[in-house]
Amino acid sequence: MEFLGYFGAVFTPTAMLILCIGTVGGLILGATPGLSPTMAVALLIPFTFHMDPAQGLILLGAAYTSSVAGGAVSAILLNIPGAPANIATSLDFL
Repeated sequence: MEFLGYFGAVFTPTAMLILCIGTVGGLILGATPGLSPTMAVALLIPFTFHMDPAQGLILLGAAYTSSVAGGAVSAILLNIPGAPANIATSLDFL
């Protein structure tokens, strides 16, 4: 039950702002063909050096999950999967 103590650090206005920034950044990086979610996390790691650990993990987690969803944008519009998880989406429209 130790994880319940971390909820105070997660639900702050700063953490929610970082979550929104990570989501928008992940959507943009995911929609770019050729950039996988792993590459998006690798590109955002330098931004987490001066953050608290919880805030850094929020940024990286939001970027990873939204880049998978953002990869569907280029898969649907251009028939080029933005992430390896979106290959089936691009094949579905053939």
